[in-house]
Amino acid sequence: MPKGRASIYALLLLFLALSASALYGQTSAALSHCIFQQAEDHFTGGCGHVFDQTSAMTLKPAAAITTGIWRTDIHPSQIWSGDMTDQDSPNAALELEIYSGGWGVLRTEYGWYPVTHFVASPLTFDLDASNESREIVPRPLDQKIVQEAARLLSTPAVWNRTDDRHCPTAATTWSIYCAMIKASISVTGGSHHRRPAMETVRAIVDERTATRGYHHRLMEYNNDPTTTLRDVQSLFSEAQARMQMPKASS
Repeated sequence: MPKGRASIYALLLLFLALSASALYGQTSAALSHCIFQQAEDHFTGGCGHVFDQTSAMTLKPAAAITTGIWRTDIHPSQIWSGDMTDQDSPNAALELEIYSGGWGVLRTEYGWYPVTHFVASPLTFDLDASNESREIVPRPLDQKIVQEAARLLSTPAVWNRTDDRHCPTAATTWSIYCAMIKASISVTGGSHHRRPAMETVRAIVDERTATRGYHHRLMEYNNDPTTTLRDVQSLFSEAQARMQMPKASS
Protein backbone atom coordinates (compact mmCIF):
# COMPACT_ATOMS: atom_id res chain seq x y z
CA MET A 1 0.00 0.00 0.00
CA PRO A 2 1.45 3.47 -0.86
CA LYS A 3 2.69 5.45 2.12
CA GLY A 4 0.13 8.24 1.66
CA ARG A 5 -2.78 5.85 1.49
CA ALA A 6 -1.45 3.87 4.48
CA SER A 7 -1.28 7.07 6.54
CA ILE A 8 -4.87 7.96 5.65
CA TYR A 9 -5.98 4.43 6.55
CA ALA A 10 -4.18 4.62 9.91
CA LEU A 11 -5.81 7.97 10.68
CA LEU A 12 -9.21 6.53 9.78
CA LEU A 13 -8.71 3.62 12.18
CA LEU A 14 -7.66 6.04 14.93
CA PHE A 15 -10.73 8.20 14.28
CA LEU A 16 -13.04 5.18 14.55
CA ALA A 17 -11.41 4.05 17.79
CA LEU A 18 -11.71 7.52 19.33
CA SER A 19 -15.32 7.79 18.18
CA ALA A 20 -16.22 4.51 19.90
CA SER A 21 -14.48 5.62 23.08
CA ALA A 22 -16.36 8.95 23.08
CA LEU A 23 -19.65 7.17 22.50
CA TYR A 24 -19.33 5.07 25.63
CA GLY A 25 -17.34 7.51 27.71
CA GLN A 26 -14.32 5.28 28.26
CA THR A 27 -11.87 2.94 26.57
CA SER A 28 -12.32 -0.78 27.07
CA ALA A 29 -9.58 -2.51 29.04
CA ALA A 30 -10.97 -5.97 29.81
CA LEU A 31 -13.84 -7.39 27.79
CA SER A 32 -15.93 -10.40 28.75
CA HIS A 33 -16.81 -12.67 25.85
CA CYS A 34 -20.46 -13.74 26.10
CA ILE A 35 -21.52 -17.03 24.48
CA PHE A 36 -25.06 -18.41 24.20
CA GLN A 37 -26.54 -21.65 22.89
CA GLN A 38 -30.02 -21.90 21.40
CA ALA A 39 -32.66 -23.74 23.43
CA GLU A 40 -35.99 -23.74 21.58
CA ASP A 41 -37.20 -20.11 21.38
CA HIS A 42 -34.43 -18.60 23.51
CA PHE A 43 -30.68 -18.67 24.11
CA THR A 44 -28.89 -19.64 27.31
CA GLY A 45 -25.34 -18.84 28.33
CA GLY A 46 -23.40 -16.08 29.98
CA CYS A 47 -20.41 -13.78 30.02
CA GLY A 48 -18.12 -15.61 32.42
CA HIS A 49 -17.10 -13.86 35.62
CA VAL A 50 -18.80 -10.43 35.66
CA PHE A 51 -20.27 -8.35 38.49
CA ASP A 52 -17.98 -10.28 40.88
CA GLN A 53 -19.69 -13.59 40.14
CA THR A 54 -20.66 -15.96 37.34
CA SER A 55 -24.23 -15.40 36.21
CA ALA A 56 -26.52 -17.58 34.11
CA MET A 57 -28.27 -15.57 31.40
CA THR A 58 -31.10 -16.11 28.93
CA LEU A 59 -31.96 -13.96 25.93
CA LYS A 60 -34.51 -14.06 23.12
CA PRO A 61 -35.58 -11.61 20.39
CA ALA A 62 -38.03 -8.94 21.56
CA ALA A 63 -40.31 -6.49 19.80
CA ALA A 64 -39.31 -3.38 21.76
CA ILE A 65 -37.34 -1.98 24.66
CA THR A 66 -39.65 -1.77 27.68
CA THR A 67 -37.50 0.30 30.06
CA GLY A 68 -37.35 3.52 28.05
CA ILE A 69 -35.52 4.57 24.90
CA TRP A 70 -31.82 5.37 25.24
CA ARG A 71 -31.51 7.92 22.42
CA THR A 72 -33.72 9.56 19.78
CA ASP A 73 -31.15 10.05 17.01
CA ILE A 74 -30.51 6.33 16.41
CA HIS A 75 -32.69 3.25 16.71
CA PRO A 76 -31.79 -0.37 17.49
CA SER A 77 -31.57 -2.84 14.64
CA GLN A 78 -32.16 -5.73 17.07
CA ILE A 79 -33.65 -5.99 20.56
CA TRP A 80 -33.28 -8.93 22.94
CA SER A 81 -34.74 -9.50 26.39
CA GLY A 82 -34.25 -12.11 29.08
CA ASP A 83 -32.93 -12.50 32.58
CA MET A 84 -29.82 -13.08 34.66
CA THR A 85 -29.61 -15.28 37.73
CA ASP A 86 -26.79 -15.02 40.26
CA GLN A 87 -26.33 -15.25 44.00
CA ASP A 88 -27.88 -11.82 44.59
CA SER A 89 -30.62 -11.49 41.97
CA PRO A 90 -32.63 -14.49 40.73
CA ASN A 91 -34.20 -13.84 37.33
CA ALA A 92 -33.19 -10.17 37.18
CA ALA A 93 -34.35 -8.64 33.90
CA LEU A 94 -31.96 -8.06 31.00
CA GLU A 95 -32.47 -5.97 27.88
CA LEU A 96 -30.01 -5.85 25.01
CA GLU A 97 -30.22 -3.26 22.23
CA ILE A 98 -28.00 -3.67 19.17
CA TYR A 99 -27.22 -0.99 16.58
CA SER A 100 -25.85 -1.07 13.05
CA GLY A 101 -22.23 -2.20 13.23
CA GLY A 102 -22.71 -4.80 15.95
CA TRP A 103 -22.44 -2.56 19.01
CA GLY A 104 -25.01 -1.80 21.66
CA VAL A 105 -26.01 -1.63 25.32
CA LEU A 106 -26.83 -4.37 27.83
CA ARG A 107 -29.16 -3.17 30.60
CA THR A 108 -28.63 -5.15 33.81
CA GLU A 109 -29.49 -5.11 37.50
CA TYR A 110 -26.00 -3.69 38.11
CA GLY A 111 -25.89 -0.98 35.44
CA TRP A 112 -25.92 -0.34 31.69
CA TYR A 113 -22.78 -1.56 29.93
CA PRO A 114 -21.38 -1.34 26.37
CA VAL A 115 -21.52 -4.30 24.01
CA THR A 116 -19.38 -4.79 20.89
CA HIS A 117 -18.76 -7.49 18.25
CA PHE A 118 -22.35 -8.73 18.37
CA VAL A 119 -23.16 -11.79 16.22
CA ALA A 120 -26.70 -13.22 16.17
CA SER A 121 -25.89 -16.74 15.03
CA PRO A 122 -24.33 -18.22 17.04
CA LEU A 123 -25.24 -15.58 19.65
CA THR A 124 -22.03 -13.99 20.91
CA PHE A 125 -20.84 -10.53 21.93
CA ASP A 126 -18.22 -8.78 24.03
CA LEU A 127 -19.31 -7.00 27.22
CA ASP A 128 -17.30 -4.25 28.92
CA ALA A 129 -18.43 -4.56 32.55
CA SER A 130 -15.11 -4.85 34.35
CA ASN A 131 -16.08 -2.18 36.91
CA GLU A 132 -18.54 0.65 37.55
CA SER A 133 -16.47 3.13 35.56
CA ARG A 134 -17.41 1.17 32.42
CA GLU A 135 -21.10 2.05 32.73
CA ILE A 136 -22.79 3.87 29.85
CA VAL A 137 -22.48 7.63 30.27
CA PRO A 138 -25.58 9.86 30.42
CA ARG A 139 -27.10 11.17 27.20
CA PRO A 140 -29.32 14.24 26.65
CA LEU A 141 -32.44 12.22 27.43
CA ASP A 142 -30.96 11.60 30.87
CA GLN A 143 -30.63 15.34 31.34
CA LYS A 144 -34.29 15.75 30.40
CA ILE A 145 -35.28 13.12 32.96
CA VAL A 146 -33.54 15.03 35.76
CA GLN A 147 -35.06 18.33 34.58
CA GLU A 148 -38.52 16.78 34.69
CA ALA A 149 -37.89 15.25 38.13
CA ALA A 150 -36.87 18.68 39.42
CA ARG A 151 -40.06 20.17 37.99
CA LEU A 152 -42.20 17.46 39.62
CA LEU A 153 -40.57 17.80 43.02
CA SER A 154 -40.58 21.58 43.27
CA THR A 155 -42.79 22.32 46.31
CA PRO A 156 -43.20 20.87 49.82
CA ALA A 157 -46.80 19.90 49.02
CA VAL A 158 -45.75 17.29 46.45
CA TRP A 159 -42.75 15.87 48.32
CA ASN A 160 -43.29 12.41 49.80
CA ARG A 161 -40.99 12.27 52.85
CA THR A 162 -41.71 8.57 53.58
CA ASP A 163 -40.44 6.80 50.50
CA ASP A 164 -40.75 2.99 50.31
CA ARG A 165 -39.50 2.71 46.70
CA HIS A 166 -43.01 1.88 45.46
CA CYS A 167 -44.22 4.38 42.91
CA PRO A 168 -47.97 4.13 42.12
CA THR A 169 -48.87 5.56 38.72
CA ALA A 170 -51.73 7.57 40.22
CA ALA A 171 -49.58 9.17 42.93
CA THR A 172 -49.80 12.92 43.47
CA THR A 173 -46.73 13.16 45.71
CA TRP A 174 -43.25 11.87 44.95
CA SER A 175 -40.00 11.00 46.62
CA ILE A 176 -36.67 11.59 44.89
CA TYR A 177 -36.70 8.02 43.59
CA CYS A 178 -40.32 8.11 42.41
CA ALA A 179 -39.90 11.54 40.80
CA MET A 180 -37.02 10.08 38.77
CA ILE A 181 -39.11 7.02 37.83
CA LYS A 182 -42.12 9.13 36.78
CA ALA A 183 -39.88 11.53 34.86
CA SER A 184 -38.19 8.66 33.03
CA ILE A 185 -41.56 7.24 31.96
CA SER A 186 -42.69 10.68 30.79
CA VAL A 187 -39.51 11.39 28.82
CA THR A 188 -38.54 7.95 27.47
CA GLY A 189 -41.65 5.76 27.71
CA GLY A 190 -40.26 3.49 30.43
CA SER A 191 -37.98 3.35 33.45
CA HIS A 192 -34.94 1.43 34.63
CA HIS A 193 -33.50 1.92 38.10
CA ARG A 194 -29.93 1.72 36.76
CA ARG A 195 -30.41 4.20 33.92
CA PRO A 196 -27.43 6.63 33.68
CA ALA A 197 -29.58 9.51 34.98
CA MET A 198 -30.43 7.52 38.09
CA GLU A 199 -26.81 6.44 38.58
CA THR A 200 -25.64 10.06 38.37
CA VAL A 201 -28.08 11.13 41.08
CA ARG A 202 -27.03 8.16 43.26
CA ALA A 203 -23.35 9.08 42.88
CA ILE A 204 -24.01 12.60 44.16
CA VAL A 205 -26.01 11.27 47.12
CA ASP A 206 -23.11 8.91 47.87
CA GLU A 207 -20.73 11.87 48.01
CA ARG A 208 -23.05 13.92 50.20
CA THR A 209 -23.71 11.11 52.68
CA ALA A 210 -20.45 9.17 52.71
CA THR A 211 -20.47 8.73 56.49
CA ARG A 212 -24.15 7.86 56.97
CA GLY A 213 -24.12 4.21 55.90
CA TYR A 214 -27.24 4.31 53.76
CA HIS A 215 -28.34 1.01 52.20
CA HIS A 216 -30.97 2.35 49.78
CA ARG A 217 -29.37 5.67 49.00
CA LEU A 218 -32.15 7.62 47.32
CA MET A 219 -34.84 6.38 49.71
CA GLU A 220 -32.86 7.06 52.87
CA TYR A 221 -31.58 10.45 51.71
CA ASN A 222 -35.15 11.39 50.82
CA ASN A 223 -36.48 10.24 54.22
CA ASP A 224 -33.62 11.68 56.27
CA PRO A 225 -35.13 14.44 58.45
CA THR A 226 -32.06 16.60 57.84
CA THR A 227 -32.66 16.63 54.05
CA THR A 228 -34.44 19.77 52.87
CA LEU A 229 -36.26 20.56 49.65
CA ARG A 230 -33.41 22.91 48.84
CA ASP A 231 -31.07 19.91 49.14
CA VAL A 232 -33.29 17.96 46.74
CA GLN A 233 -33.35 20.74 44.17
CA SER A 234 -29.59 21.23 44.44
CA LEU A 235 -29.19 17.48 43.95
CA PHE A 236 -31.04 17.69 40.63
CA SER A 237 -29.15 20.84 39.62
CA GLU A 238 -25.79 19.21 40.32
CA ALA A 239 -26.81 16.10 38.37
CA GLN A 240 -27.78 18.22 35.37
CA ALA A 241 -24.47 20.08 35.52
CA ARG A 242 -22.52 16.80 35.57
CA MET A 243 -24.41 15.48 32.57
CA GLN A 244 -23.78 18.46 30.32
CA MET A 245 -22.70 17.08 26.92
CA PRO A 246 -22.79 19.95 24.42
CA LYS A 247 -21.79 17.82 21.42
CA ALA A 248 -23.94 14.78 22.25
CA SER A 249 -26.94 13.80 20.17
CA SER A 250 -30.26 13.11 21.83
